[in-house]
Amino acid sequence: MPVVFGIPLIGLIQMLLGAAIVAFILIKFLTRPKKGKKGEYLIQDVHVIVGDGSEAQHQYVYVKGGVIRQISSQPIRIKTAQVIDGAGKTLMPGLIDSHVHIQGGFSCRSEEESDAFLNEKIPRIFSEAVLPYGITTIKDLDAPKHFIYKLRDKLRSGEITGPELLAVGPNFTAPDGHPANTLGSNSPWARAEMAIEVSTPEQVSAGIRELKAAGVDFLKFTYQGGDYWYFDQKLTIRKIDKALMRQIIREGRENGLNATAHVYYYDDVKELLEAGIYGIEHGILDVEIQPDDPIVALWKQSGARFVPTVNAMTYEKDPAKLTRSLHNLKVLYDAGIPIAMGTDNMLESMTGAVEHRELEYYAEAGLTPMQAIVLATKNGAEHLGIADRKGLVKAGMEADLILLSEDPAENISNIKFIDKVFRKGEIVYSNKPIQSFDLPEYMLPEGLRAAEYVSTDGTERRRISYERYAEEGVITQVSLRDGKPWAEETFRTEKNLSAVEWHYSRPADSTELDARRENGIISLKGTFKGKKQDKSFKIGEGLWFQMMDLSLPAFCNSKLDEILFYSIGTGDNRGAMSLGEFAAKKVGTEDVTVNGTVYSCIRVSMVLTMFSWAWTGLYWYDSQTGQLIQSGVKKGNRDVVQWTLAPGGEALPQ
Repeated sequence: MPVVFGIPLIGLIQMLLGAAIVAFILIKFLTRPKKGKKGEYLIQDVHVIVGDGSEAQHQYVYVKGGVIRQISSQPIRIKTAQVIDGAGKTLMPGLIDSHVHIQGGFSCRSEEESDAFLNEKIPRIFSEAVLPYGITTIKDLDAPKHFIYKLRDKLRSGEITGPELLAVGPNFTAPDGHPANTLGSNSPWARAEMAIEVSTPEQVSAGIRELKAAGVDFLKFTYQGGDYWYFDQKLTIRKIDKALMRQIIREGRENGLNATAHVYYYDDVKELLEAGIYGIEHGILDVEIQPDDPIVALWKQSGARFVPTVNAMTYEKDPAKLTRSLHNLKVLYDAGIPIAMGTDNMLESMTGAVEHRELEYYAEAGLTPMQAIVLATKNGAEHLGIADRKGLVKAGMEADLILLSEDPAENISNIKFIDKVFRKGEIVYSNKPIQSFDLPEYMLPEGLRAAEYVSTDGTERRRISYERYAEEGVITQVSLRDGKPWAEETFRTEKNLSAVEWHYSRPADSTELDARRENGIISLKGTFKGKKQDKSFKIGEGLWFQMMDLSLPAFCNSKLDEILFYSIGTGDNRGAMSLGEFAAKKVGTEDVTVNGTVYSCIRVSMVLTMFSWAWTGLYWYDSQTGQLIQSGVKKGNRDVVQWTLAPGGEALPQ
């Protein structure tokens, strides 16, 4: 065998092949595409709303380690970063709500119940009802103290993922003032946890020492007395003594704690401004002020900050408070008063749609969309004393960011079109695409022209007409209360019962709405309880089941076991006039007897996906025709029937 350099030829060939293979593997390893690291993102070619009123197009934003590292109008190349295409999208700071209540003591009357709420429900509330709405920083204005301190610690440690939390702890108030005899009226535990009732200087000083030791961020007290509506109960509350009010402000400042006050009346606001208050919550709601009113100059001179909570005024017994709130907000804004967004949102029962509605109210008051955004970003950070690290899309700031598919600076209602939310540089929400479902056409049972349903207590009825469905796809519904027409609806639907157009009329409270679906967008206009509506909802190819329970027959006749659909709320809760996502699921079959007739039914459960733990609707549909037979709710382990076919108003032809 030939020998080369003293090595047999076959051995040399093997050595060279081995070296070539090793070199090939090494080159492939060194030139492999780098896998993006978690928490390192490059958002390319994005429209940026800075948060201070300015904006810039076609920007490149690099985020790493929870911080915005670089912003450039030229492409940035970082091989290790995960690339996000921002073309056609808008990047803005996360929303800051300077007035929320995470737990109001409504459902928790002991520390054990409060702990269960904290551990079992709060993570889901934050992940489903807060962060997806772009809310990345909140200030809680009163919650049970042991709850809020525990929550603060869990958020800081990372045990719970949620917005940054600043807190005031229990509120100072007079004996039998708010919140002592309102939120704490039915629970001695909640009263002790949420209120510090003071009538002497010594009690004030002791309270401030307690709160400082607990590490609160601000002090809060109630400066309101007289009649007070607590839901539907009219109470009389006491106002804290003026001297004690001044002491709270003074001693709080001496201890590094700025004080903010719950207040509703002109004269009380004047006294607070004269005393050097840091923050005004809610504001002047008993009168409309004018630009030349002396209190405007006093306010500006004092430097006091204002958190208006306009949306909360929609639930006051006096509707004029909303009108005054909007008017006074614009007067104070034009005067240069520092204003930060606050909503009074009760996060234990409502979603971040409240924050989006608050911004819409600011636009209704006369602010531009960009001005409203500044109140919820830069101004909020300044109000909370964190403007050195929050409130702007700027290099060096914490990466609390919202990426939107539409531009809220063009129309503030676009704030709902959120694609992604970043909290300290991590993606905590990414919009899932709207799902579409292939449902069969729904054919009416032969001879069916109308149906009528009655509530189990007999006070309400729903009369359905299918006369125009076959030819026009139109279904009408008239709702009656105590025998009198209360609301009328007209739906034009596709053959799978997904709505194309919807008209809703409720004259009793000045509600008149029209909605139309076109190119994957639902446009809603009209008035709701006398308030102007002009909204749009992106739904893509999703199901718009505005008729809710009457929309499910096509689903029942399909081979699918579960679907998602969307509907616009029209009730009395704070989710009204928002687009809710619902999940409907077939959960078996059951014979149901109504008005002496036995129906073999498909049983369907329904939940609002954002609050799937809070409510489960139950519906029974005839398995042959898909027609609704009865409906109700799940309460514990019980089925509670609430609606049935009315005698003589059967949905099936006899």
